[in-house]
Amino acid sequence: MTDLAARYAVLRAEATALAGTPADIRQRAALLHRIYLDSGGNHAFAEIAAHGALWAYGFFETTGTLGRVISYRYALNGAEMVRRHAMLQGFADGFKEANRSVFVDTWSQFYLTAELDDPSDAVPLVGADLAPALGTIHEARRSGRLLDADVRKELFQRVLRREQTVTVGPKVNEEFAKFDCPILRACVMKPPVRFAYFPKWTWFWFRNFQDTEERVRRAHRCFDIAEAVGWNHVFDSMQSYRVLPPEFFVDPPGYAAGLRDRLLAAAKVAAA
Repeated sequence: MTDLAARYAVLRAEATALAGTPADIRQRAALLHRIYLDSGGNHAFAEIAAHGALWAYGFFETTGTLGRVISYRYALNGAEMVRRHAMLQGFADGFKEANRSVFVDTWSQFYLTAELDDPSDAVPLVGADLAPALGTIHEARRSGRLLDADVRKELFQRVLRREQTVTVGPKVNEEFAKFDCPILRACVMKPPVRFAYFPKWTWFWFRNFQDTEERVRRAHRCFDIAEAVGWNHVFDSMQSYRVLPPEFFVDPPGYAAGLRDRLLAAAKVAAA
């Protein structure tokens, strides 16, 4: 167990280097897709998490949708506009930090369990809920088999529930507690969400983004929609966010491999 814990620590350090700063959503989205590919298409959480990160990049940024709303609302009050933008940027930074933590968890847990013949060995490190789920994914990948949709959804739900409860939820609550602007709080609490692969006119109109159960229900629907439109379309639609570079879409595995090598090399130099 000591050796396994040491290996997990190494993988988490690697994942932390790959995650970059909270603002480095581009690289995390590309590497989340790498996890999805390495799972043989069975780790749906990684692919949908990439879409969540890319959507948030355009919505919560001060230059994104909410930023424009603030600019219009306070166009005649420059000082107040700056203050509101600073509040939004603080929330966006907190959301990106949660995204970063989700990436570190997802990367390290996936690749640790990939190395094990018996995934139950990882239970003390990744949890009794995730270890068998990831073991099922790896078993299917090794046999070159795509799991049935209902099995993939159940595995997706296990990872989702863990991340929304343990990682995302507390951070969202922390950031909401900082708001003292009713208008901005209402906008952030009720965001209209539309991932790029959703059918035309399909939106999620949140009642309360702070509600973990509502986020989980919406995420379940994200999986159902992805299954309906096809996972190839889910990937292709990432281009619509205009966040990832064109070369990523030409050769996703090659791009991710090169990105990983560059980021780890840079981290090694920085640590020297």
